[in-house]
Amino acid sequence: AADIGSGAGFTAFGISPFASTVFAIDLALPMLQYSIEGTTSRGLTNVVSVLGSAESLPFPNNSLGLVTCRLAAHHFNDIVVATREFARVLKSEGLLILVDTVVPEEPEAAAWMNNIELRRDPSHSCDLSVQQWLDVLTTNGFTIQETLSMTIPLEFEDWTQRSGTPRAVVEGLRTDFINATNIVTDAFDIQPDEPLRFSWPCLALKARVAG
Repeated sequence: AADIGSGAGFTAFGISPFASTVFAIDLALPMLQYSIEGTTSRGLTNVVSVLGSAESLPFPNNSLGLVTCRLAAHHFNDIVVATREFARVLKSEGLLILVDTVVPEEPEAAAWMNNIELRRDPSHSCDLSVQQWLDVLTTNGFTIQETLSMTIPLEFEDWTQRSGTPRAVVEGLRTDFINATNIVTDAFDIQPDEPLRFSWPCLALKARVAG
């Protein structure tokens, strides 16, 4: 199995009982160090941390039974290329489990969310909508088996602190939340009173490579 964009490795740890070997893939060396430390502290012997990108996975064709990707895909440089890589490395009938934040189908709210996320964290690339995810996966060799839509409740100050967003940028973001249009406010359940709260839409899905 491989967990793509593994970060500190929590998803890789979670799937380790179900695979002989789990490769925790990430582009950021500090994240891989956290993953290595977590592997050691948990006494796991089958999790291997690997430096690599989603767009060029270091695995042979048809070599993995499971690929996971949790809250990382919106950072990928090219989601289409990454999706093709997922299909390439998975065996026939191999399983993809993907979780990521998604934009609403409504164009104004979608553009607003991606703009906000990019300003908060310049490593953000693009959140897709649910329909865009379904389209890109089915176009690139996957059959969707199950989807689950949910929301992630967030508190503004904590959300910006975790990303290390500069204070001047934070204040600009706060202004945009408080002055959001009705369409945006409704889409993200923005509650402007302090502490400022909102919710991001999220998609979890299971898909298999076509046999």
